[in-house]
Order: sequence, then structure tokens, then C-alpha cells
Amino acid sequence: MSEEIESSAAGATSTSSLRRMNRETLINLLGQRVVMTRGQMAEETGLTSAAISRITREMLGAGILVESEGEKPLGRVGRRETHLSINPTGAFVLAVSLTANRRSITLANALGEVVAEKACDDLDPSDALEFLDALAARAKALIYDADFNRSRLLGVGVSAAISTGVQQANNHDSVISNPLGWRSVPVGPRLSTALSLPVRVEHRASAILRAELKQRPEASDIYLVNVALGIGVSAHLDGRFIAAGSRGFGSLSHFRLTGETTPCDCGRLGCLEVTAAGRAIVANLDKASIPLTLQSQRLNEAVLAAEAGDAATREAFHAAGRRLGIGVDAAIALFNPKTIILSGEVGRQPDYFAGLLDTLEEAGRANANTFVERSTITSANAAISVALQEYVFTGDLNLAKLKAA
Repeated sequence: MSEEIESSAAGATSTSSLRRMNRETLINLLGQRVVMTRGQMAEETGLTSAAISRITREMLGAGILVESEGEKPLGRVGRRETHLSINPTGAFVLAVSLTANRRSITLANALGEVVAEKACDDLDPSDALEFLDALAARAKALIYDADFNRSRLLGVGVSAAISTGVQQANNHDSVISNPLGWRSVPVGPRLSTALSLPVRVEHRASAILRAELKQRPEASDIYLVNVALGIGVSAHLDGRFIAAGSRGFGSLSHFRLTGETTPCDCGRLGCLEVTAAGRAIVANLDKASIPLTLQSQRLNEAVLAAEAGDAATREAFHAAGRRLGIGVDAAIALFNPKTIILSGEVGRQPDYFAGLLDTLEEAGRANANTFVERSTITSANAAISVALQEYVFTGDLNLAKLKAA
């Protein structure tokens, strides 16, 4: 008898898992294609019409999908085919960006469209717990003031400047962030308790890559390097997403340059983190060490000075980009990605980008400009992507909560 019960339970678990997988497949397909008929879904996924009808009926009942009548094909009689699409107001998420120079809260709908946003750059992160409590208070005010169905708010996505190589991937109950000056800060639990919502915290580089992949669903074999005050990396190789700190992936930020003697936070000398990122540019320009709290502002000033044509500042960016190129060349040799993406305010800076390309071409990477790109994804966009993929575009979408809304 006990074996029969176990077998039945296993079968139920298997069926439930399959339904979640199929639900995730369909909602992500709609996220890519915008509008589809049930027949198109069946053709695209290989699922049976019965399975698609059951899943879409559940999601229509929860209000996450909407149905519209399409045009009748020429020369055909009978009922018009109905089209399905994601309901923008069917679900909402909060997105939090936490970096040294950009801190914000954004409310977005199920399509990622911004409903409301609030800048938090004025909040001082030096006392991490006080900062998180103040951030939560602003989030509550934003939720209260915004015109939307609050019962459809599913969760919070956080894109944070987590120090790569220090914090293990997918273990963000205790965040370490050198740019923010944080050590073992419970970002997820603190915000979740204050907001009574689930919270997903992601490395900024990984969050940006998730947003990039959403824009180019057919793309694969991407290696992304985010450069701001520090360096973060993430990749999508052979159809598998690899977050910073994943076993076998490592950390480009702590790739050591021979002959460089600048001390790194990790205890070694000459890591890219301190020789090729924003910290190195600031140190090059100021010729002296300045407090971490002032480095972000100084880097912003340097970006503006380079944009205005200041020769010394442009050269500082170019030299740092050349140094990063040495590390990226090694990453290409190890992972052989099809595309390299640079993101972040430093990674996007033209002189920095040009310096990296110069090093790659000198290293024999012909036509580097054809496979090295710059991302336009902002930290806020990235946080929205984290929240949507965690709470909306997932087989674990909280249909019960949406049905009750």
C-alpha cells in the first residue's frame, strides 16, 4: 500500500512539474512574440491543443493573459481565430537598483513598462541597514501613490553592485559590495520583511545579461563584462546561463596583470578590479587615494570630462580599456563566446571601448569590432528584468494570488 501511495505522489509531482514547465514555455513565448493564436503556440512548442487550452484557460482566469478576436482569413468561413497576449495590468513588480552611483526604485507592469519610479541617490548607503529601511519606506510610498491594483504586485527584483569573486552566486542573503562599502548585509531578507513581498537579488552583470537575452532570445554564447567602479561578469554559453561565482566560471575582475602592483581587495596585486575599472581611472586622474564614498562622484565627473573632450581624461579611459582587453582576450581563449558585451558607465565610454578593441586587435583578434558590443541596458532596466523573470515569466507564476486580485 505504501509503495502505491509513493508512486501516486511521484506521479502527481511529475505532472505538476510538467505543467509548470509548459506554463513557463508559453508565457515566455508570448513575451517574445507579443500576440499568438493557440494554433501558433501548438506549432511552435509541440504541445497538444488540449494542453495549451488548459494552460491558457488558467492564465486567462488569473488575468495575466487577455484574448482578442483576430481578422478572419480571406476565403475562409467559420469563427475568427482568437489571439492571446500578455495583459500589461495583469501583474506588477518592483525593481530596485543598488549601485555606487545609481540607486532607484521602479514599479513596472507585466510588459516591463514603467508605471512609477523614484530616485534614491540621496540616501546614504554607509549604514546599510538604515539605508535599506529608508529604501523600503520609499518603496511603500511609491506603491501607495501609484495608480494600479496593489494586489497584483508579485515581488521585487534587485540589481546590485555585488563584488564578484567575493559573494557566491545565488546566495544573496548576505551581500558583500565593495562599491557600496557593505559587508554581509541581508538585502533580500530585510527588504522582504519590510515590504511583505518575495525578493530576488542578482549581481548587476547577471541582471544586465538577463535583460540582454530577453531582447535577443535566439542569441547564445555571450560573455558580458560590466564596468563601473569595479568589474562584474556573466555569461550565456551553450544555452546555459552562468552567473558570477558559478563553479568553473571564475571572476575576470581578479585576473592579475603581470607587472601591476596596485593592491586589490582580494589581497593580491594588479587585479583588473583595481587596474582596469573606474577605480583605476579615478586613481590615474587624481594621483592620490580618495575615499570610496567620493570615488563614484569623481568617476561621474570623469565621464563628463571625457565627453567634453578633455585629453587627459580620455587617455585615462583608453589606458584602462587597453588593460581590460588583456583579460577579455584570455576570456575569449577560455570560453570562445560568439559575442562580447560591455556594459556600465565605464564599459560604454567610447575611449574605454576603443582601448579594449585596440588590445584585442593587437592580440590577433581580427575585426574585434564585429563581435564586441556595448549594452544600452540601464541598472533599472536590469532590475525590472530580474523581477519579471523571477515572478512573471516563470512556471511558478502565482496564479492563486492573481485570481484572488
